[in-house]
Formats: sequence, C-alpha cells, structure tokens
Amino acid sequence: MITPNWGDFVNGVSAKVNEVIDDTRDLTPSFLNSGLFGVVNDPDDLIYRTQGVVGLGYIEEFDENGRIKEDKEYPSYKTEYVNKQKGKNVPISKLLMSTRSQALTDKISEVKQLMIAAQRTMKKHAWQILNNGFSTTNVDAAFPIAKLSDSVSMFSTAHPSLVPGVANRSNRVASNAILTEDNLNTAIQQLREQLNGRGLEVGYEGRVALVVPPAKEKLAMEITGSRLRSDTSNNDMNVFEGKVNVISATYLGNASNGITNANTTWSVHALDAPEDQKSMKFVSLTSPVIETMVDHFTKTINVSVDAAWAMGYSTWEFMVGSDGTGS
Repeated sequence: MITPNWGDFVNGVSAKVNEVIDDTRDLTPSFLNSGLFGVVNDPDDLIYRTQGVVGLGYIEEFDENGRIKEDKEYPSYKTEYVNKQKGKNVPISKLLMSTRSQALTDKISEVKQLMIAAQRTMKKHAWQILNNGFSTTNVDAAFPIAKLSDSVSMFSTAHPSLVPGVANRSNRVASNAILTEDNLNTAIQQLREQLNGRGLEVGYEGRVALVVPPAKEKLAMEITGSRLRSDTSNNDMNVFEGKVNVISATYLGNASNGITNANTTWSVHALDAPEDQKSMKFVSLTSPVIETMVDHFTKTINVSVDAAWAMGYSTWEFMVGSDGTGS
C-alpha cells in the first residue's frame, strides 16, 4: 500500500480488518456446547436477578363430598448477576501502515487474536464457577461469580431451605471422596435422590455429565467408557457405558488457575435439567464484537473487542461435587 493519502491508508487497512472480523463472527465459546449452562441473552438491566420457587407438595386424597386441600409455593434463594465489561484494543499507526508492510500484516493478524482472547476470557470465567464451587468467596477477583444467597458454598453439606421445618441438604460427596467407580455411582445416586426446598424429591431421571480437570480425564474415560468394568479381571458390565458424558476443561486444572487441589476435584451434573434450572448460568448483556475507530489526531486506527457478561449459579440441586481430598 503506497500512497500519501491518509484516507487511502484508512480505507485499505479497514478493508483488511473487516475481512478478519468476518472470519471471527461464528466463534463461540466451547462451554456453551457442554449442556451445563443456562443462557440469558440481552437482559434488561446491568443487574440480572433470579429467585427460585419451591413448588407444591404431593396432591392428596379427599372424600367424596370433601374439599380439595389448598397448597402454596415457597420462595427460594436469590442470585444477582452483575454484568461487567471487558475489552482489549489493538492500535495501528499511520507510520506502521506507511513504512512496514510485513509488520502491518502481523498487526492485522492481532485483530483475530482479539476475538480469540475474548473467547478465552469467557471460557475461563465460565469454568471459574466450579473452581469457586467449594468456597464462599471468589478465588480470583478478576473473575467474580454470582452466588446463590444461601451463604454456603455451591457444593455444600448444609444448604438451608426457606421453608419452615425442612432440614439442610447436601450436594457434596461424603468425605470429599476421590474419583472412583464406586464413588461416581454414589454421586449419581445422590443427584437422583436430591430433595428440594420442601424436602421432596427433585426426581431427576435424565442423563448426567462427569466434569473433571485434565489430570482426571483419563481416569474418567476409563471408568465411564470401557465396555467392561475398568481395572478389573472379571467380565462385569460397565453400567456407566453410554450413560455418562465426560467433560474436561483446561481451566479446571492446577496449571490454569493454581488453585490448591484443583487437579483432584470432580462433579456430576444433570444434562437434561430444565433450562432455568441448569447447574450454571451465563448472562450475556453484550456479545463480543470487534469494532474499528479512526483517530485523526493521532493518525491511528484503533481496533477493539468488548463484551459484557456475568457468570454464576441460581440453583445447586442438579449437581453434586467433591474436592477429591478424601478417600
């Protein structure tokens, strides 16, 4: 591009940037394909609020001339999702455009990296929900998690209910058990027998997913994917084959977040839970968009990506977890 005209520089570079932008339009963060996240797009405000409802009890018998008994719903705990903006900028100067063609090509390639960086940030934030699952505080202040207002960790042995007389409930595997075939079976049973805020069965009967860090992916696949039982000398059937999906994410491991015991944690999630009761929630105020702006005072083209979202959870009853520090 050899021209003394600043406008020609802008038009030429903008055209190349637009080509890169077009190539990135279909990029989607992989966690959205996991089946674990409920998605809220375009909320009406910066803060998106949810409040659960504990449904009615069993219907009851009544006499021929008797009156049908009344019942009522009870409120459950709230979650507030505060959408935060994140962004990044790549400046392209006039001097760069006019004197260094190869450097210009390299700089334009950074435009694609803007979207990749946005996707990477969203993925890390999404899986941070599980990294925070055994704590009541944010283990990484840069990735805050919207927490249920029951004042206990996401995976807890003592989830309280707002319904009078209902005992605390647990979605934490007893003794923080390590991942084994028997302990996985216990966790799935715990998930299926979970009680709601009235002390009645949630009654989940659908598919489940086993979520693990990379360090546990091999073991998880051996336990769930072998035709026969793993690590045995007999021919017993593997009851998990074809019934448990294994999901592993880089951002759950020690190498990515440095959290103590990150490589030992594991959790079981309901894959077919209703959309509003998915284990975790992604609230998207604005999706990542790459935009360009010309600054005629500095003779620079600024290419930026920005988005606003929130991550968190509004229910815990469709997941069970262990930090894997027990036996």
